[in-house]
Amino acid sequence: MGLKEQLIKNKQDNEEIKFYISEYQSSLSYRLGENDIPSQDVDWSRFFNPYIKLYSDLKLKLDNGSSENPLRDRKITDDILQSVQTIQECMENIASNTEVWNNMVQMESMMGGLDMMSTPVSRFIALSILNDDLKGKIDLEAVDGDINNLAWLIYDENDIFVEKLLVNKINTLSQTQDMFVTIPDTAKQNQEFKGTNPEIFEMKGGNAQEPGQLTGGVTETYRVKDKDGKVKLITKDISANMVQDFYEIDKDTIGKSLAFTLTMDKISAGLLGAYQSSDQVIAFNNNILAEVTDFYLKPGIALKQNQKDKFQKDYQTWFLEKEIGKEFPLGSPKPKEQPKQEEQVEEVDEFAEFVEN
Repeated sequence: MGLKEQLIKNKQDNEEIKFYISEYQSSLSYRLGENDIPSQDVDWSRFFNPYIKLYSDLKLKLDNGSSENPLRDRKITDDILQSVQTIQECMENIASNTEVWNNMVQMESMMGGLDMMSTPVSRFIALSILNDDLKGKIDLEAVDGDINNLAWLIYDENDIFVEKLLVNKINTLSQTQDMFVTIPDTAKQNQEFKGTNPEIFEMKGGNAQEPGQLTGGVTETYRVKDKDGKVKLITKDISANMVQDFYEIDKDTIGKSLAFTLTMDKISAGLLGAYQSSDQVIAFNNNILAEVTDFYLKPGIALKQNQKDKFQKDYQTWFLEKEIGKEFPLGSPKPKEQPKQEEQVEEVDEFAEFVEN
């Protein structure tokens, strides 16, 4: 299975879970008599009781001077106290992810939404359980008995293990990234480029104080011309009795303009430099640019310079294809010319001949 097929399969698997959640949520109003508990939270007593006892014993020895190794025992008691703060910090970091999770899922595969292609299925399920969208169980363990190395253990409703999430890694990651990858949104920048280049994009109205509004068309310079240098028009039927003239947009000329190349490179370079990892750029490529280029990048890698260069070129290609139309109406619709009926012409000729005789 090639990279493209792997990414599409991963997306489909995540979408199946999304559909299952949607079905579950849709049925809640019909099951008001049932006791539905989405997820079982951590049994804090079971986890902390052994450490509370250990802390009490060591603290007593430290206080009465009976500790055989005060430095070691003091470090253990400090670590137990610190673990509470570490867990609290991690819960806050998880909450900051889950509170936007639903919006990200609803916007999946679009700008600003979740990258379903690269999100592991286990991560999708785990975050859905943490967000109480799916039934499951959440547990906490000290890996190898080390209170400084805690991990959340996520299980599904059938008690099948889903994913281990290391507390320290979540806290470190949350300083710069989320627990999931979202697709960057460049819609505002794309629109600003159009609005600030009236020599390319046609605008109506506007004055010194108020900018004009984009019509969706382009200025005459960027319209396809015929061999005589005149704008090439295509007339199309828009109803039984009306036609409309359209001009074709000259994307080649737009693509060669300095304003276009400089701005597109600025936007794409901004994406490449905005994040510590390449995950978001890869997500943008696989979900947005690949619709046009059919070129995919493997998630979880750092992009090499040649891959960054291709990304910038592909951004231009994508913009020309998706952000600019192929043709645009010129003028107002006009009545269709009706061909004369042969029978009517013959009748008129016969009548004229009768009058003359």
